[in-house]
Amino acid sequence: MSPRLLWITPEDGTLAPMLEALADAPREVVVMLRRPHASTRTLLAEGHALQATGHAVVVNRRVDVALALDARGVHLPERGLDVTDARALLGPSSWIGVSRHDRAGLEAAAAAGADYATLSPFAAVPGKGPALGATGFADVRRGVGIPVLALGGITKENGRLALASGADGFAVLRGGADLDALAGLLDDPGRDG
Repeated sequence: MSPRLLWITPEDGTLAPMLEALADAPREVVVMLRRPHASTRTLLAEGHALQATGHAVVVNRRVDVALALDARGVHLPERGLDVTDARALLGPSSWIGVSRHDRAGLEAAAAAGADYATLSPFAAVPGKGPALGATGFADVRRGVGIPVLALGGITKENGRLALASGADGFAVLRGGADLDALAGLLDDPGRDG
């Protein structure tokens, strides 16, 4: 099993609003601790605070922090630590997720043993390059043997389209307000896709 609804922390600023929202967030929400400018000490404190909400936590990039927190896993950037090296450090039961942007990257991650991948950008996001859109996402995702979460501009309005395009779930950064609606789409047995 892997995450189906991944909520990514903001890069900077306080986590207080997120921690408050997690108290009422659907149980399937998994939090990615992604704070690239934070010290190790801050990451550990924030990781413990996130874990105290009862939601699973994956740590972006930092395998050492994931180990120290006994986090659910780690999420590796495209040009980061290799999946096989992370698996050797974290063991077989930890989630190893990856960020990818093309089919070759997805296929390589699946072959290396990643548990899931994010594929982005699904929709237009300033500064993130051209959006894949439903057709592009479906073309890149088709036949890849691991769960793939749509990332980039995901909202309750386009979530159903992402699922119909082959997404196994969602990763959101600014979509915290849509968590209930997105969780509802994942739980809807009558959904398309």
